[in-house]
Parts: sequence; structure tokens; C-alpha cells
Amino acid sequence: MVRVAALLGAIGAVIVLFVSFAWARPDATGDPTLVLVGTFSSPMYVTAPPGDRAQLFVVEQAGRIRIVRDGAQLPSPFLDIRSLVSSGGERGLLSLAFPPDYGSSRRFYVYYTARSPLGDVTVAEFQAPVGADAADPGTRRTVLRISHPRGNHNGGQLQFGADGHLYIGTGDGGGGGDPDQAGQDLGSLAGKLLRIDPRPGAGGAPYSVPPDNPFVGRAGARGEIWSYGLRNPWRFSFDRETGDLTIADVGQGSWEEIDFALSSAGRGRGANYGWGCWEGRHAYGPNDGNPECRPMPAQVQPVWEYSHSRGCSITGGYVVRDPTLPALNGRYVYGDYCRSALWSIRLREPAAQDDRLLGLSVAGLSSFGEDACGRVYAISSDGPVFRLEAVGRPANSPCPAAKPPVRCRVPKVVGLKLAAARSRIRRANCRVGRVRYIRSARARGRVVRQSPRAGARRARGTRVHLTLSRGRR
Repeated sequence: MVRVAALLGAIGAVIVLFVSFAWARPDATGDPTLVLVGTFSSPMYVTAPPGDRAQLFVVEQAGRIRIVRDGAQLPSPFLDIRSLVSSGGERGLLSLAFPPDYGSSRRFYVYYTARSPLGDVTVAEFQAPVGADAADPGTRRTVLRISHPRGNHNGGQLQFGADGHLYIGTGDGGGGGDPDQAGQDLGSLAGKLLRIDPRPGAGGAPYSVPPDNPFVGRAGARGEIWSYGLRNPWRFSFDRETGDLTIADVGQGSWEEIDFALSSAGRGRGANYGWGCWEGRHAYGPNDGNPECRPMPAQVQPVWEYSHSRGCSITGGYVVRDPTLPALNGRYVYGDYCRSALWSIRLREPAAQDDRLLGLSVAGLSSFGEDACGRVYAISSDGPVFRLEAVGRPANSPCPAAKPPVRCRVPKVVGLKLAAARSRIRRANCRVGRVRYIRSARARGRVVRQSPRAGARRARGTRVHLTLSRGRR
């Protein structure tokens, strides 16, 4: 019996050792690890202006933005609007976005819940003097305000897309189960992904609505809406290489979800992600009797979901494009506020693949962020901000060399048949746009005209519109 007990003990020790090794942080050179950037007061988000390879801007929930320059935190805040911000719980200063022209315009945008009227979701513009380490609070201009009297589901993300427009993630108005039925209501800005031009519009309007937004001109619908059927899209992001959109939508009581939209397929334009009739890929039973759920609306299903046996509140991240982290290249990193473990997954339609633990953990995981170099950060609401770094690299390693952006160089397709034109356009990092037909002396089925013109350089994924010949008659 003693020998059996000893043998069982040895086997148990081996099992414990194996499990510990499997869950331990990887330590091979090149594998990801976490490097402490600094400790802050309830940090919510980090970002950097386009092209700024030396600075990181850290958003603190109470209403301040801090600068980390070349690894050192500056003593004074870049912006302090604590007097404007209602903070605590899910409220506060929640994110920051720099437009592509920040270097010349010096404009930037913040998302916060206001003290007055209490809880209003607010997007505001500020300006920073050239060469200054602090913005001017007196330049504040309110861009958008949404009434939000309840304390939860405030959304909170701002991101500029490759198209230069500002995308805004809003929560459904709070409470439980979408009591305002906002998710499916195209007349409400709550529970949506919005897309606007935040610069002053015509006639003194605080912003303008891009004319190609999907619901522009529809009776009863708000033109600002890009996608809808969201509960609390706390964090969403764009893949800096492809422009694909990923939304991590916080679930109700059972399921957390990741929504994914290819840039080549419209980047979620007009998509209905289902809330409050669907939670993840499942019908949300308590709302079965609601008018908006009878019949159940068609839903763009999430590419990934997990149940509340694993977590309770998804924290969305980024597709990693940091050239110093080849082990994570092209993988989406994310986590859950109620669990400390970090995960990564390959995003695909219709279903993501290869979900796996990173072997890293961050307690109180409030957010992720990305700097101008493409490095990814994990943020704890308890104070620490970490950067994902390759094992073996120095703690304060500089930004990796910038890779030139992948561009669409419009190919010449006039004279080709449609299939050949499609193939050539895709190989040039462009995509096929509108196709129409006209009577022409050119052979039937051949491209007669194209727009943009051949040789034009455009952003990756630019649509090339084609006109084909129907023949003479």
C-alpha cells in the first residue's frame, strides 16, 4: 500500500507539473510576455497620434489623460476635464481618438459620461497647441450628446477608420434586457456603431453624416448609424493592415460575443448584430414577446462566442501586427474583465478558429490599446498598463521600423472580361465595386470604362467601378 500511495503521489506530481507548465507564461525567445509601462489611476484606454512613435496617451477614468514619452510619464496631464466627467462604475472618461490630420489640425476627440446632464454620453473635440504637452480645455466643442440616465452600458470606444471618419460605439441605454428596445430601433443612437465626420457641418451643425452611410434618407432612421443590434460594444477595433472591423459586444446573462466584418465586404455597413432579440447566436428569451422580435430579425451572427461559465464581460482587443511578435501576427488578442487570462484567436467568417490561451494574465482587464507602431497594450483598471512584448527584447525597446502601408494601385482592366478584371483588381489590393452595362461597339462582356483611372494610388480595399459592354444590340 505504501508503494501504491507513493506511485499515485508521483503520478499526481507529474500531472500538476504538466498542468502548471501548460498554463504558465511562455518563456521562449520571441513568445509574448507583458512589460510594465507604468501605473496610473484607473486607466481605461491607451492610444497615440498617427505617426507619433515616441508617445503614448493614457486615459484615466476620472477625467485625465497622461502622456508617456520615451518610456517616462510626464508629471502634468495632457488634459484634465474631471470637472465635466461623471466617473465611477461604468461611467467616466472612456476613450480618446486622434484624427489622421492631428499633426496639422491639432484636434482630437474624447468620449465621456457627463456630470450635467448627468450620465449623458458625450463626444467632444479639443485642440492642443503645436509643441505643447497640454491641450487647451477652453477649446472644447461638443460634437455629440446622447441622453443616458442609467449608469451602465455606456459603450465607450472611438476609432478613426481608414476612410477618415469617426466611428463611435454606444451602449443600449443600460438596465437589463434592453428595456428601451434600443438595439433594434433605427430611430435611436443607443446600441449602435455610429459613423460621422466630426468636423463642423453645414449650417452650424456640430458634425456631418457621410452620404454613403447605410440609413441616410430612410424614413424614421438616424443617418449616423453604421451598424446596429449591439448591447454594449465597450471595445471595437480596426485591423491596421486590412481595415477589417472587430466588435467585442458585452453579453447579458449567458453569452459574450465577437462580431467581425471584412473590409472587402463593407466593414459591417448596415449590419444587424441582433441584440435585444439575440444574445450571441441564441434567441434572447425574455424579449420573445417584444414587437421588434416578432418575427425574429435576421442577424449577422458573431464569429465567436463563449458562455458565462468562462467569463462575464468580454474585453475586446486588437489584431496583432507588431513585427516583433511574429507568434501573434494576424491573431486577435482579447480577454474578460471577470477573468485575468488573455486569449488569442484567428478571426474568420463565418466562424473564428484556433482560440487559445496566451499564458498571460492581467487582473481587472479594462481594455486594450494600440500605439502608432502597432504595439498592443493590456490595461488593468487597478492601475498597471502593460505592453505585449517578445521575450528577450529590452523592456524599453524602441518602436519597430514602420512598414509602408499596403496600397491599392488601380490596375488597367479596360478591354478585359469581368472574371479577369475581378482577378486583376483583387491582386492589386483593390476590390470590385459597382458593375453596370451599356450598349457599346466593344465586344460583349468586355470592360468599357473603369473608375478610378488605371494607375491611381488609393487606400487598400478601394472599390473599382466597372462599366461593361452589352454589345451593339
